[in-house]
Amino acid sequence: MARLIKSYEDDLAWMTPPPGVSVRITGQAVLMATVMDALTSGRVEMSLLGLVLIFILLLAIYRDLIKALLPVLPMLVVIGWMGLVMYYGGLKYTPLTATLGALVLGVGSEYAILMMERFYEELHNVGDPYEALKITANRIGSALVASGAAVIFGFAALMSSPFNIISNFGLVTVLSIVFALITTFTVFVVLMIRMEIHREVVENAKQELKKAIALINDQSRRRINGN
Repeated sequence: MARLIKSYEDDLAWMTPPPGVSVRITGQAVLMATVMDALTSGRVEMSLLGLVLIFILLLAIYRDLIKALLPVLPMLVVIGWMGLVMYYGGLKYTPLTATLGALVLGVGSEYAILMMERFYEELHNVGDPYEALKITANRIGSALVASGAAVIFGFAALMSSPFNIISNFGLVTVLSIVFALITTFTVFVVLMIRMEIHREVVENAKQELKKAIALINDQSRRRINGN
């Protein structure tokens, strides 16, 4: 439709109407092209808005910067992967696939939050991040895989639809959930371990700094009292 409208515009530019006459392209083709453009535009803005809203919500709930960032950062990887798949796979954005970013955020962040919650629960029990991660993977990993597989096979049914817009949506959704699961057990796990170790290092440094300041203050008081 866009090419059809462009050809009309080229014809109007080549054969201008008589003086005092204005011509405007109308009809179903123009209407559908405008609607499609409105539905498929703003994908990046929608994804960024979803990331910000999820981050703000998690920050308000946990009141912890690391816990608020952990479920959000891996979703950037998934959105990037899906963009590359759609670009090199020749998949076009439709009113359904335009919601891909929000779909990835909604489904992928759920898996990440469940994994994170169980990890910190086990970390509180055992104290060691690596041991907590091992227990978490053994106890909740199979449940996340089963949940993801159920969603994958459910949306895979859409791929058999004779309508391209629905079959493409099913394919894109299945790929998104697969990437979300892979990211949860790879990128997310690495980020979670590294951030938690970094938190421990920072907390230990703060404790050492407090001890040093307290020692300096104590020595200063002794000198003052001695004088």
